[in-house]
Amino acid sequence: MKGFGIKVILVEPTGYATEWAGPSAIQTDRLPAYDDFRAAMTGISSRRDDPSATQAAILTVVDAEQPPLRTLFGEGPLEMITKECQARLDGWRAWDEVSKSAFGS
Repeated sequence: MKGFGIKVILVEPTGYATEWAGPSAIQTDRLPAYDDFRAAMTGISSRRDDPSATQAAILTVVDAEQPPLRTLFGEGPLEMITKECQARLDGWRAWDEVSKSAFGS
C-alpha cells in the first residue's frame, strides 16, 4: 500500500472494559481440563482498559508523519511480546543448524 501513498497501521490493543464477554456472549459448559488455564489467565484477563481513552492515542498515531506499521495499546503487551520474541529467537538459534541443513548448507 505504501507505493500508493496509503499508510497502514495495525493497532494491537489489550482488553477493554466492554460487554463482549458479558451477558451477550454465548458460552458453553466449562470443561474441567481447562481449569488451571483459566485460573492462570484470571490476573491477565481481569485488567480492562477504558475504551474512551483510545481516541487520542489513535489520532496521535494516525496523524504522525511516519506512523508505525504496528502499535500496541494498553499496559503490559510490550513486556509480554518482548518475552515471546526472545523465546522465538532462542528457539530459532537452537535449531539454526537444522534449518541451514534443510537447504543443503
